[in-house]
Amino acid sequence: MQTYNIRSIAAFLVHVLTASCVLLAFWAMMLIFNGRYGAALQVLGLAGIIDAIDGTLARRLDVKQRIPWIDGALLDNIADYLTWVFVPLFWAYVAVGVPAVVAGFCLMASVFGFSHVKAKTDDNFFRGFPSYWNFLMLYFFVFDAGSGLATAILLVCGVLVLAPIKLLYPSRTSVFFRLTLMMSVPYTVLLVIMLWLLQDTPQWLSVISLYYPVYYVVASAVAVARK
Repeated sequence: MQTYNIRSIAAFLVHVLTASCVLLAFWAMMLIFNGRYGAALQVLGLAGIIDAIDGTLARRLDVKQRIPWIDGALLDNIADYLTWVFVPLFWAYVAVGVPAVVAGFCLMASVFGFSHVKAKTDDNFFRGFPSYWNFLMLYFFVFDAGSGLATAILLVCGVLVLAPIKLLYPSRTSVFFRLTLMMSVPYTVLLVIMLWLLQDTPQWLSVISLYYPVYYVVASAVAVARK
């Protein structure tokens, strides 16, 4: 009985961890309003770390069975929309000067992308561009992208959110899982360095980090072709 209670508490704390991303989103918004654009990206990076681990923890602790009155998937989607979509696109509007209509289009596209019944397909793919806006904002920052270039990239990605294409779901894919994991480890290290140094990041390091987005797109195309 004691073990069950401890595990139930631990399961609930996973939900608390996920929900804490809402506080991080609010913190990032305050930083943006104060003109601390780099610090805002670092806070969103922390939210990204939580998003990377909370799903695994939830499955390990069988959260769905232990805390059945809380919809973990809905909670995760709310937190993800705030930290991966709303705040980063607001950041693009304020920090880079992306037109409000373009940021708004991407916000709307992501709403429909999140709410699509096949946003995550049965064979473990994302349907459309999976709203990885945070990654784009970091690259805009370290490469000092202008408003024009950033706007064009956001428009393309906004359209791709709604496109019926498949992209790998890295943590669940049955195709190239080990290779994707191996490729993601050094990329994660590079992202941490970029978030730490921000605009002081050596350009060569930022360029090298692009290997993973290229791999991700190519691996997704090959995986879909095989299926």
